[in-house]
Amino acid sequence: MKMSFHIHTTTQQWMHFLQFLKEVSLTFEQKLIICPKLTMFGSSESKRLLVQTARNEVATAILNGVLTPDEGNALIEDWVQGLTIGGFLPMIRSCGILAVFTNALGNAIEQQSQDSVSWHTYVIFYKNGVLAVYDPSFTPGTTHFDSCNGVSLVKGLVKAFRGRSTNRRVTEIWFGGGCNDGTNCQEMTRRWIEQEIVINEGADLGNWDQREGWVKVHF
Repeated sequence: MKMSFHIHTTTQQWMHFLQFLKEVSLTFEQKLIICPKLTMFGSSESKRLLVQTARNEVATAILNGVLTPDEGNALIEDWVQGLTIGGFLPMIRSCGILAVFTNALGNAIEQQSQDSVSWHTYVIFYKNGVLAVYDPSFTPGTTHFDSCNGVSLVKGLVKAFRGRSTNRRVTEIWFGGGCNDGTNCQEMTRRWIEQEIVINEGADLGNWDQREGWVKVHF
């Protein structure tokens, strides 16, 4: 599947890519879950706020002739399809799950007063209590989880683990990635997943201590 992602890549395009990966993973000897939707919101309330903002902006754009109703509806669907942390938790399996996270850089309330919202995309892999995060914007040398910036959904996920919102636990957290110039997180995330799933067939997922550039962070 030849494609290239960028800052205007839609949720629907990501879901198409993830469905492709899911079909590829069915041929693996070792079971692996590919989450078919993007996890985008920390809570139902943050989703409600951001979806409502999107609806208002789309309605204005349609009224001004900037968007057609069909284009507007497609944009709204992009937001509606996003999962919350609570929606993602039941999908977790000990055999291993890979999921794409994309979160607003800032909290949902603050975003309401801004003209545009910046989003950051990365990928997580969880297996048997070990959580790994490929973050295109990761700063090499970071050793503490609290110092990892731009990954609010991962922090929400770990909080859910600690709060016993699920029977899953996290015993280790690993980070890798880096080198993003601020605009390439979607394509860098897509390429990393393609390498791990399509080319390596999931064989290296979990071998974090043997991989160059990956660090175990304290939490």
